[in-house]
Amino acid sequence: MAFRVEADLREPVATWLCDEGFDVRMEVPILGRRADLVGSRGATVAAIEMKMHRWGEALRQAIAYQLGADRVWVAMPLAAASRAYRQRWTFEAEGVGLLAVDDRGRVRGPIRAAPSPRLLPFVREKLLETLLTHASPVASPSGVQVLEDGGVTLLEAEPSFARFLASRPGTAFPSRSVLSMVSPSE
Repeated sequence: MAFRVEADLREPVATWLCDEGFDVRMEVPILGRRADLVGSRGATVAAIEMKMHRWGEALRQAIAYQLGADRVWVAMPLAAASRAYRQRWTFEAEGVGLLAVDDRGRVRGPIRAAPSPRLLPFVREKLLETLLTHASPVASPSGVQVLEDGGVTLLEAEPSFARFLASRPGTAFPSRSVLSMVSPSE
């Protein structure tokens, strides 16, 4: 799995966030910016900014997300993340974690995300409301569409991503769903 565009990182990173127990949404607004992935687990919010190369830009965006998220990560392909890791002191000083996605889609966390030093409780509350009502539909290149009610519709996605979405409550599937491609034994 070679990553050509940022959207290619979405599936493995969203799966990792779900495995951590978060309900995941894509392209969620946080104070005028849009976080690539935002997860909620109870009153806890996690945000992830994905970039292919420019770790400095991703770090600045992630720092902005700390106003509304309890923990924040930057996710990058393994090669780019290894270059960013050389500046780990910057990530650690800001409390931002780093996720590296290898060519097999495995997510590694070489730098842990610390509790946000910038968290504003009223911004987090507004973000949690936004996650519940996520008003604007967003189509993604991975074939997933976030609906007005916060649900997710599959258009055409990889079978493993279809399983990931099928395991999430409130998922709606159109008649041309790819679930027929997923065998029960997988």
